[in-house]
Amino acid sequence: MASEADKTQLETSQEFNGSENNDNGASSPSSDSGSGDAVKAVTHSVSWITYQVIITAALGGYLYGFSANAIAGTLAQPSFIAKFLSTPDAAQRTDGLLGGFLAGAMVGSLAQAPLSKHYGRRLCNAVAAVAAGIVIISGALQAASVNIAMLLVFRVICGIGAGMVFANSPVYMSEVAPPHARGSLVGMQGVGVVTAYILCAVFNLAFSYVHSAIQWRLIFIVLTGMGVVHLISLYFLPESPRWLMEQGRDDEALAILVKLHKTKTDPNGVLAHAEATQIKAQVETEKNLPAGFRYIFTTRHLLKRAYCSILLWVMAQGTGITAIANLVPVLMGGLGFGVTLQMALGVVWTVCAVIGCGFNVLLLDRVPRVRLLVIGGFGSAAILSVMAALQKFYLGTDDGPGLNAAVAIYFIFGAFFTTTIECTAYAYGSEIWPTHLRSEGSTLVFASFFGNSIAYSAPVTVGLKNIGWKFYMIFVVVTVISTIAIWFTFPETIGLPLEEINAKFGEQVEVDLKSAVAAEVGQEKRGENVTSKATA
Repeated sequence: MASEADKTQLETSQEFNGSENNDNGASSPSSDSGSGDAVKAVTHSVSWITYQVIITAALGGYLYGFSANAIAGTLAQPSFIAKFLSTPDAAQRTDGLLGGFLAGAMVGSLAQAPLSKHYGRRLCNAVAAVAAGIVIISGALQAASVNIAMLLVFRVICGIGAGMVFANSPVYMSEVAPPHARGSLVGMQGVGVVTAYILCAVFNLAFSYVHSAIQWRLIFIVLTGMGVVHLISLYFLPESPRWLMEQGRDDEALAILVKLHKTKTDPNGVLAHAEATQIKAQVETEKNLPAGFRYIFTTRHLLKRAYCSILLWVMAQGTGITAIANLVPVLMGGLGFGVTLQMALGVVWTVCAVIGCGFNVLLLDRVPRVRLLVIGGFGSAAILSVMAALQKFYLGTDDGPGLNAAVAIYFIFGAFFTTTIECTAYAYGSEIWPTHLRSEGSTLVFASFFGNSIAYSAPVTVGLKNIGWKFYMIFVVVTVISTIAIWFTFPETIGLPLEEINAKFGEQVEVDLKSAVAAEVGQEKRGENVTSKATA
């Protein structure tokens, strides 16, 4: 059942990427071959400008990742433990620091929807600057914290700023990426997050050699600097052409599309003009439709989108990935390793994760999205089951091989999750919503992301302390059930332009991009013929 759907979707994607049918549906070896080659040429490359814009936008994911993971190594620093975690309620304090940031991030993700809808998707606007400013100021004040209450408050505030940036980044990326490479480009959000995890781990390892009271504060000073870098980067990003079309600024939208999607194989911006035609037609159809969450939850085809948005992260966060990522050094300490080795193993874990993200990006436009999610879900559940068994039999023992296996399984889990789910989830969640509801859709996606993160991260320290390996079985059960639901209910989106994903949810598509590209190619060829005849 699922494989047939995948096959059909891949055929559709291949047809879009290089059709050999002319506008009348007839086959003509002479004209169709040339037209098909021309269509294929303009839909198989990505401009360097697009890569630059996507990488710059991915700094939003990077800033969130650094903000979130700055606490991970800090929890294992001796100076931090001595100052904040030497009390009987240390486990509750740890969970508060983890959950408080995520709660703030959830608030930030909810706030970004009405703001980005009004001010634009572009990360360079007053709202985005304020969000970056929140991270900068709260980062400095976390470094200056004199008691646990102050640190908790500014972890929450930092989460608000980071959540606003994080939720808007993949929406923006999906709207500026060409359809044939959207998966891998939007997947850079995940690469940004995990790259930040690596640098956090490296910095915390380096700071473990600092033997003074300032030791734990240094990572938050670095976070403040990262916020400044992100703030500066915002000014190099163009506005989303789809948002501009919604505002009636068609010429600006077309100019940005041409700038982004013009390549050596498409020097005249054929793809960009075809995209503009499709986007304009869809925006005109949608502009008089209702908007808002009431409309979403009372309309059948939109309700399915909401269901997909929420279940996506029920499964992904249900694996416990955020809880595990934020506690890797602490978990390594529980297996008997010293502080420096805890930090070093944290670096290795994040390297495994970023390598996995690299593979995920390469797979995203080659393997159906739903297939990746299903493989990732079932595979993660199996790995978590092994993790629980190893914890049950070897934690607290001096069995060398058993403890080594318990360490290795963490690395296997991190690499497998990021190879299959990490980038796929960001891409899928950002692309399934129509333009006029994409901000609201992003809110639902990240409300689920952070809501489920809180559900598993807030009690993780207490849970592992009280029920040990059984806590992992909660992850297994949630992951298996939600993965089964994804397998049978999620529509496939690989290779489709954003506007054509509407058809997967039973909605009308006004213009087929493949036909629009073919029409642009034909018009270009006719222009060349007229010019050559006039010259002759």
